[in-house]
Amino acid sequence: MEHKNFNNLDQDFYTFTLKNGLKVYLVPYKNQNNYYAVLGCKYGSGDIEFKVNNEDIKTPLGTAHFLEHKMFETESGIDPFKFFSESGVNTNASTTFNNTRYYIWGVNDIEKNLSYLLDFVYTPYFTDSNVEKEKGIIKEEILMYEDDPEWAMDDEMRKNLFYNLPIREKIAGTVESVYSITKEDLHHAYNTFYNPNNMVLIIGGNFKVKEIEKLIKNHKILNSIKKIDNIKRKEYKEPIDVKEEYKVLYRNIKIPKIRYSIKINKKRFKDFSEIEQNMYLGIVMSNLFGQTSDFKEIVTNERLTSGFYIEKNTFGDYFTLDITAESDKADMFIDEIKKTIKKIIIKKDELERIKKVWIASEIRMIDNVEVTVDNIFSDYIMYDNIYTNRIDYIKKLNIKRLNKFIDNLDLSNQSLVMVLPIEEQNS
Repeated sequence: MEHKNFNNLDQDFYTFTLKNGLKVYLVPYKNQNNYYAVLGCKYGSGDIEFKVNNEDIKTPLGTAHFLEHKMFETESGIDPFKFFSESGVNTNASTTFNNTRYYIWGVNDIEKNLSYLLDFVYTPYFTDSNVEKEKGIIKEEILMYEDDPEWAMDDEMRKNLFYNLPIREKIAGTVESVYSITKEDLHHAYNTFYNPNNMVLIIGGNFKVKEIEKLIKNHKILNSIKKIDNIKRKEYKEPIDVKEEYKVLYRNIKIPKIRYSIKINKKRFKDFSEIEQNMYLGIVMSNLFGQTSDFKEIVTNERLTSGFYIEKNTFGDYFTLDITAESDKADMFIDEIKKTIKKIIIKKDELERIKKVWIASEIRMIDNVEVTVDNIFSDYIMYDNIYTNRIDYIKKLNIKRLNKFIDNLDLSNQSLVMVLPIEEQNS
């Protein structure tokens, strides 16, 4: 077991890897009463076609999300939600385009609850009847999200941006694809991607490191699973441009909603490491649309929006920058976005200011158990590496490299999705 710390600050962590490949990170806190544990894998809704042991496998859309649902059904009949609730802790799970994770948080009986988390995730129970039962539940979930303007806008934008990547599709799949999922599909997906060699366990909070290490290394079910290291995901060729530049949806809303997105080819930044790409793009976003940006001041003072937020996402070889807003002056708000991204100029003193704020934020976040654990998980999924010296990377950011990054930054591939009040549909 290795003993390290974060950013040379007063926060230690420990890491080890089981023989079957499961990576474990333990982050003990001296002055916290709670704990937070995440058990996750590199498997999401985008993993539709893959090969393992020289067998080509294709699963229906929504299989990863469906599998997450079914993991909470056990052969013993014990409901994990009920088990954890009676133990005084909370539990949940989530599926994204590239990962699935199960997590617990609370203050009581960490060893008992961690052991049960490992029990139910590593003991799948799929039958024809319980698979069929779940389909109606997920159908209702899909229909509910279709009615939600924010979700509908997000789903439509991915179809606008991408031609071939499976992330064009909804995480939960379609009603038709869900009804085609079989017990065999779930077993194929589970046996491939829920292998410990494709997973990570991260625990932060109040616990004794040696006791948790012993529990994990002695867990019979977990340690009986053999390592798989020959998973091959299908590779997709994706054009640089966007598939559709504009789409209008109609929903039961009063004020129009806007999603303005930019598709950015990561291959333009071959001279930059992945973490550098993310950091420099984050600096550009902060400069253009952050709390102290000219854009924020203009749209606020001129009342062009009642609120907006920005996101940066990574999908394979592409970044997306997404600006989401509510506005009854949509045309003016969109014009302001277009003006803002035409010319990017960041001075050295602005870069240094952003870096100082960023470093201060990193120092503050290390005291937050949930944020620290989530950051480790994000690093594992995004980089297959844990950056515990992030402050060092921030310090090394410089104006010369930033300008080189900006010179290679192509913001021309843009798409707009608008959600308008349903009464405007036939006007």
